[in-house]
Parts: sequence; C-alpha cells; structure tokens
Amino acid sequence: MPSLKITKRAVDALPATGSQTFVWDTEVKGFGLKVTPAGKRTYVFQYRTGGRETATQRVTIGEHGSPWSPDAARKEALRLSGLVRQGGDPREDARQRRKAAVTLAFSDYADFFVDRYLKPKWKTWREAERILNRDVKPMFRRRPLPSISKGDIDDLLSGMDDRPALKRQAYAILKKLFNWAVKTRGDIVASPMDSMEAVSTVPSRARHLAAEELAAFVLAVDQTPFPFGPYFRMLAGTLQRRATVAGAEWSQFSRNRELWSIPAQLMKNGLDHVGPCNSDVRETLESLGPKRAGLIFTTTGSTGISGFSKAKSTLDRRMTKILRARAEQRGEDVADIHDSVLLPPWRFHDLRRTGVTALQAMGVPVEVTEDILAHTSGTREGVAGVYNKYRYLPEKRIALELWGEFLRDLRSTTLAAEPHRKWLYADRLKRLDADAT
Repeated sequence: MPSLKITKRAVDALPATGSQTFVWDTEVKGFGLKVTPAGKRTYVFQYRTGGRETATQRVTIGEHGSPWSPDAARKEALRLSGLVRQGGDPREDARQRRKAAVTLAFSDYADFFVDRYLKPKWKTWREAERILNRDVKPMFRRRPLPSISKGDIDDLLSGMDDRPALKRQAYAILKKLFNWAVKTRGDIVASPMDSMEAVSTVPSRARHLAAEELAAFVLAVDQTPFPFGPYFRMLAGTLQRRATVAGAEWSQFSRNRELWSIPAQLMKNGLDHVGPCNSDVRETLESLGPKRAGLIFTTTGSTGISGFSKAKSTLDRRMTKILRARAEQRGEDVADIHDSVLLPPWRFHDLRRTGVTALQAMGVPVEVTEDILAHTSGTREGVAGVYNKYRYLPEKRIALELWGEFLRDLRSTTLAAEPHRKWLYADRLKRLDADAT
C-alpha cells in the first residue's frame, strides 16, 4: 500500500485506478485515505485493540471535503489513536457519537426537558419554553449536548448583555437543563456550566414615566402609524406585557370588545386571564376591525409584528421632540438640555409600573392592581391565592376606565398633572353599587 504525507494537493492529485485503493499517512500511524473505483475519497483510521495477534479494525472519519480537510481528519485520527492507547475502541466511540447526535441533539433534548421536568415542576414553564425556543435553540440547534462547551454558553449569554433579566433567566434554565441531564438522567458525564460564575441578580427597576413623559408618550403614539401606533395604545391601555399584546388575536375578545380572554400561552405565569377593555382600547380595536379571527398586530396576516427596538427608537425621538416643544411653549429654556436628560432611558415594561403607580394614587386597592397585571405574588400568593378565586372584574373595569380617562386628559394640557384624588376610585365603586341596587 502506498504511503505519503496526506495533504490537500496529494489527495486532489490521486487518480481513480478502477479498483479500491488505500493511501497511508507517513506522519500518523493508522491514518489513511480510501479511494473508490469511482474516485470517491474518504478518510479512515485503522487500528488494533490488542496485540499483533488481533485483527485490524477500521473506522471511517469522513469524506474528503468540508468539514473534513486533511488537517481536520489527521487531528481526528490523532484523537482516535489516543483513545486506542487508553484501551478504548473507536468503533464504540463512533456508535456513541451517532447516538448522541440523535438522542442528545440540543433542540430535541430541550423539548424533552420541558415535558419531563419543567412542566411538572416550574410554574413559569411556558416562559422558560419561550426562552429556549426563541433565544437558545437558534444558537445550538441539533448540536449534541456533550459537544456544547462552557465557551459556547458564554457566547450565548454575552449576546444578552443588553437584556440582563433575559440573560439571568437563560442562565438559570440552562443550568437546570444540564444538571438534570447529569444528575437525574445520566445522559452526560458533566455539565459545561459547573465552573461558570452565576449571572448576577438583576436589580429591581424603579423607573416609571412621570405625567409629562406619559403625555409625550400618548401624543407620540397618536403620530405613529399601524401597526405600532395601535399596538402602543393597547399596550398602555391594558397594562399587559409586550409579548402578550403582540400575540393578541381577534377571537380572544368578546363581541362588544369589553373583555379580553387571554390564553395561558400568552401569559408569563402560564394561567388564563380575563381583563376588561376600557373605552380607549375598544376604540382602538374598532378602528382596526371589524374582524373575528387572526392576529391583530400583523403586517403579513400570518406572523406577529417584529422590529420592536427600531419602533421604540422612533417613538423615543418623537417623545423627546414633543417634550422639548411643550417645555418651550411653557417658556422654559431647554435648548442646551440633552435628549437623554429630557427623556431618561425607559422600557415598555415601565408602562406597567407607571399604570400601577397612577392607580394607587387614585385609590385602587392593591389586590385589584395585582389582578390587572396577573401577578401571582403579594396578596395573590400562598393561602390567599389558593382560596381567593374572585377575579375583580367590576373593580378592574372601573380602575382601567379611570386609567384610560387619565391618559386622554394628558393630551389636552400644556403641563400634565400627576394623578390625584380627582379620580376617586371609591366614588366610582359607590356609584356602581348604587346602580346595582
């Protein structure tokens, strides 16, 4: 059998001889190239697991071409040679790798992890499933679990530096997935996250929009066309999460648009939720209808809206321009004030905190605001959460109408006033009781 240093030039120059031939590398013992009568070139490794009295065995490394260059194939042959020296069998190694590629492919294993562990044990499993599907699977796809390294996970998490809450959630989910694969299932020997530093806890945010900032938001939204103008209006009017509103469908609303029945898959807590719609939300829906099925906020008819970051940047520019114009109208000198000072950074989630702050100022009880937000903490936690099944629909309707009136009033004044006792929740509730009797 001929021997030569296996290089790309040498491999490309080998002719097809009409019969199967082997060429063996002069540098790595057992590393060779098989050439078929048709000219197909395949890298192989030949070895013995015992002494000279044992038969030689041969395993295929891969066909010449991407990803198997001569250098890559030689590196794999060196790995297999080391395995033989340690008493291992490359055939068994290849079998285990094929098995891992099928049964331990990350995408499939993540689905298995959701069904077998997250669903029975995590109340927020739907949110974890969304993070795996949206943020993790596209990175690892069908890579076998044993091939995912600490560096791979660090690369994934580093891409979330601008979203610290998501980064911490993704870290916790992956930490649990790999630990479960090691300690409970025994599918892998060690977790690549064992030596990783934990992602630091995200400090709780206190940012909420002041009345003047909220006025600029309302006015800027009025200048924003479909789909994001109506989307922002509904985001503020319902005080629901960004993804929940983005996934809203016409069929989820009652015929008169007064109730929104939100399915569990759109809720972070994984529970069905019913929320009243104030007049501003109803008017927004009516301006887009009449429709009875499909997504509300879509430009394709089949997929939800995207491009939130770009839309937020455009909204911020409009808000800053409005804040500057309103200040100048009041005679204030804001020419030298930087935009970031005029409108400090904020997130869509801050609208929920803004709405709750306003509702508290109007006298709305905390248990009502928590039900509006679909929170399962505070007054809805523990024994109270188990036994209190009341859903505060009349109270939520009053609260959200008050909130909607406050947003409408912000459009009409030069200097927006903070919510105060002018909108007395208790008075509205008494009026509701009087009408009922």
